[in-house]
Amino acid sequence: MKRLRSSICRLPAGVLLAALGMAGVLTSAAAGAVDSLDERLPNNFPFFNSAGAAATFSTAGFVDLTNAFHVPQGSNGRSCESCHLPEVGWSIRPIDVELKFFLSGGTDPIFNPLDANSPTPDESSLAAKRASYSMLRKGLFRRGGNVPAGAEYEIVAFDDPLGAGGSKTAFQAFRRPLATANFHIAMNVGWHDQNTNGSGNVHDGLLNQALGNITGGQGGSTPTQDTLESIASYELGLSFAQQFSFEAGSLTACGAKGGPEPLSAQQPVFGPFDLFDTWKGVKPGSCGLKSVDRKRAQIARGQDIFNSVNPNNGRSCNGCHNASNNGSNINGTLFDIGVSQAKFRQPGMPLYTVKNKISGAERQTTDPGRALRSGRWIDMDKFKVPSLRGLSARAPYFHNGIAPTLRDVVRHYEMELKFEFSEEQEEDLIAFLQAL
Repeated sequence: MKRLRSSICRLPAGVLLAALGMAGVLTSAAAGAVDSLDERLPNNFPFFNSAGAAATFSTAGFVDLTNAFHVPQGSNGRSCESCHLPEVGWSIRPIDVELKFFLSGGTDPIFNPLDANSPTPDESSLAAKRASYSMLRKGLFRRGGNVPAGAEYEIVAFDDPLGAGGSKTAFQAFRRPLATANFHIAMNVGWHDQNTNGSGNVHDGLLNQALGNITGGQGGSTPTQDTLESIASYELGLSFAQQFSFEAGSLTACGAKGGPEPLSAQQPVFGPFDLFDTWKGVKPGSCGLKSVDRKRAQIARGQDIFNSVNPNNGRSCNGCHNASNNGSNINGTLFDIGVSQAKFRQPGMPLYTVKNKISGAERQTTDPGRALRSGRWIDMDKFKVPSLRGLSARAPYFHNGIAPTLRDVVRHYEMELKFEFSEEQEEDLIAFLQAL
């Protein structure tokens, strides 16, 4: 159980198992079973979250925790897994980072100046170090880059309260780590289309991402092509989704197609969600307990709301999240949904005033998104449409984590994109999103 205990954030269930083991409660046979989880997870192994349980299905037949993805490849102790935990949808939550700090006394490899509030953090004491990683403890990682040569815009002013490194020639922003799963239904890798850069070649994009992470984030030398291929192929084989609801039971009951295993077989095609079609109008008591069937019917109503055009704005959620039963964008199109606006700026985030060199138009942003790579004004504040599967496992939401809950996500769309839902429709839509 050495690996499990040293990385106690590995499993929410594992935290309890590790505690029981150290307390002498586990039998030797049970301890042996837990030890096996340090090397592999069975497909569909459940991890609890606020809405029920989610799981991963790997095309390899099991989740291989000895893959290079999970093993440090450099000099600073980090691995890909440091920021992409299997139990929380292959991302990481603020509570996971806080636990890492608390349990390690701030020495966990994730607390590296690369992702501190500034490139030169104060680590003179535990309190100083904790303050220097305040953004990381919110699940936000420092990312950025120089304004591209020949860009159609320029930075004319900036406010960088934590000294993240912003300037009139470079952006620095704080972002959530994207889930490293469900890439078999994707056209791009990073938030602002880095690595794939619109080509749609996700396999090569994952190779580039792994190379950059190992030589940069992990402080390693150039890895072998076999190592890179091992990581990329591993990620492409992972499907993560909610598989159980506390209120609706199994998400594959009575003909439903929830859970990660059906998702692994889903083809990357344009279309609506139809996971819960068999739950539409289900009569209470006909499939399970009456209360359970009522929840199933609500989830199906939420699916219809997601797929349908909203009368107030003529749009649908499925209009952008249009990869069938996954919710990414089938063409890899990036969108501006207003999340980088100054009014949503959170404490510690830099704020930039950018100016169009031709029209003279100005706008403020906390993160320029796609424009950071393309240099085009039209790409300002545009970001990837991520997979929606397993949402309940990986709050907070959006690229900068400004939405603590799925209710906040729905209300952001109501406010910024003029969707209009009744209170009942909001509840139905949230129930659907929680079941993904």
